This record gives sequence, structure tokens and C-alpha cells, in this order.
Amino acid sequence: MSDPIASLTRREWWVWICSLVVIVMANIFPGDFDLLTLIASCIGVTSLVLAAKGNVWSQILMIIFSILYGIISWQFRYWGEMITYLGMTMPMAILL
Repeated sequence: MSDPIASLTRREWWVWICSLVVIVMANIFPGDFDLLTLIASCIGVTSLVLAAKGNVWSQILMIIFSILYGIISWQFRYWGEMITYLGMTMPMAILL
């Protein structure tokens, strides 16, 4: 598989970097900093940028994001969110 970051255009780089900066500021400035939430958010936005390009890495990152979000939901007792995001990582249908 090729390097997904190397294929980004200048505009896509700006969108990705600006999104990461906003996420980092939104996690740091309120004073209630959670490293796992920051990591999950950064992985999620990276996955979305790569999905817009049709890159296969976006699907891999989305699985990682879903698992991390499921863990975060467990910590905050958001049971519905946890079931939804962890359920997205399991096969939803069996193809014959």
C-alpha cells in the first residue's frame, strides 16, 4: 500500500491540518483534557480526509477510531454509543 499522506494535494493538507488544530484546541482549552479522546478525534478526522480520496487506509483508521470511541463510550457509560460503534467493527452480514 502506498503512503496515503503523500497523495494529498495542498488544499487537502490545509483542510487536514486545520481540522487537527481545531480538534487539539477544542480538547486542550476547556481544561478537561482527555488524551484518548484527542487521539480518537485525530484518527477520525484523518480517516475522513482519506475517505474523501478513496484511500483504503481510511477504512483501517475508521476501525481503530470505532474501537477507541467504544472504549470512550464505556468510560462515560454511554451504552448506546458503545454498542453502535463497536457493532460497526463486526461483520453486519454474511455473504455467500
